[in-house]
Amino acid sequence: MSDEIYEDAGEDSVVPVRVKGVYIAETLGGSPSPVVLLEDEKSRIVPIFVGLSEAISIHNALSGEVSPRPMTHDLFISVLECLEATISDVLIDDLEGGIYYARLSLVHGSKRSELDARPSDCLALAIRAKAPIHIQQRIIEISGMDRSEMEGLRRLDSYMH
Repeated sequence: MSDEIYEDAGEDSVVPVRVKGVYIAETLGGSPSPVVLLEDEKSRIVPIFVGLSEAISIHNALSGEVSPRPMTHDLFISVLECLEATISDVLIDDLEGGIYYARLSLVHGSKRSELDARPSDCLALAIRAKAPIHIQQRIIEISGMDRSEMEGLRRLDSYMH
């Protein structure tokens, strides 16, 4: 664990985003691929492709669905609660070779720690913890998409039914 606090992220370069939803995109090979869409206050959209189990977890958190038995992200939140720790925020801070990188910030008492984590896990946890989600401005500029590019996307729930 690291005790760093976004040293390289000036306040003006970090943008708050919300999870717009979980969708299915047809890839070049024709196979369906889950994608989470993040949206900032200026309605700019950033797509993050995730695995199917992470997509379902994020979708369930957005929908408020609770499994009869705790799934991994639910268990993690329960463990944090037992330890009296909280998720203060999530930062998607890098994009390299088409792969996004993220940091999960935890607070326990007066100690703040950061963990390197997959964006999909960070998003699933942040939604459950009602923690803020941020992204580096430069990542929005690099990977942002227009609303017209969303036309071929289908919501995950319509795909599952």
